[in-house]
Amino acid sequence: MTIKKHWIEDTKQEDFFSSIDISSTHIPFDPNIGYSPREIVRDFYDLFFRRRIYQFIYKNYFKNLPYKYDYALPAKGFSNKARINWLNRHKKIKGSRVLIIGVGNGYGIPMWLRYQPKEIVGNDVLNYEKAFEVVRKESKSIIDIPIKLFQKDIEDLNTHKIGTFDIIASEAVFEHVRNMEHVAEKCYRLLNTNGVMYASYGGPLWYTWGGDHFSGRENKNNGFNHLLLEQKEYWEYVKANVKPTFEAELKAGAGGILVKLDLFSKLNSPQYLEIFQKVGFTVKKLVLEFCPIAVEVLKNKEIRDRLIAGHPDFTEDDFKCRTHIILLEKAGSN
Repeated sequence: MTIKKHWIEDTKQEDFFSSIDISSTHIPFDPNIGYSPREIVRDFYDLFFRRRIYQFIYKNYFKNLPYKYDYALPAKGFSNKARINWLNRHKKIKGSRVLIIGVGNGYGIPMWLRYQPKEIVGNDVLNYEKAFEVVRKESKSIIDIPIKLFQKDIEDLNTHKIGTFDIIASEAVFEHVRNMEHVAEKCYRLLNTNGVMYASYGGPLWYTWGGDHFSGRENKNNGFNHLLLEQKEYWEYVKANVKPTFEAELKAGAGGILVKLDLFSKLNSPQYLEIFQKVGFTVKKLVLEFCPIAVEVLKNKEIRDRLIAGHPDFTEDDFKCRTHIILLEKAGSN
């Protein structure tokens, strides 16, 4: 029996982009995020032991993807702080103008501030103004640099108003933009020559398990429902499993909100790389994450056969690849 969830049916899409502030007030701002003793030990173990072991074990994990990559890891590959440090080894953050696309509530900014950038600018398509106020105020205890945060779509960012940047960073955003080529072109124009864009997108990618950030939440075998169900049947599935209130859904990861907004690129792994290269980017580093749950579910022959039948140009690797962690460069002219 379908359970009616009033908020997801009655709330209009435009409300999410205007009147609704989705700042997660239940999450405290932590100026030391990423630097607790536990997190420091975790990242040390990951860098010198776990990741090196996985690089050996999964060196050639994806055999059917049509591009080169440095190595593959099971999700979650490595922490956000470790990724920022990885970027810093290839492009120094100190003294750089940094643009964070899809900054969310901005609570991850303290990790960037410890590298002493010149300035941080952050945007998000959704309304986080309450959280932005907290970040602007509390971040001054770490380092007092300009921090500009605002609600705006990526495609509406204008170089004449915000300038260009040495570094662009994006966490869990590109899987949600509807026109990836336009966004990639915009990022290319916003980046200085010899600048670097770091992006981690996929958490998960559309064509893997839970690619809608929702399917499978009640039963792992339903994790490909967004690919296998017809539209009406899929919407009934969402209504039956979404949390009863907007606030509860937000705390549960907001998958139902993303489904309501249809905020998905709906691209497979190779298509992202094709777009980046088309607009002029050079891939410097690429790490892939695979989804262990997808690997397990794909052992079910019925599910696997239905996926392949519905996507005859794909291989199992397309359904297993969960995330790209990538460094892209806007190279200067020779």
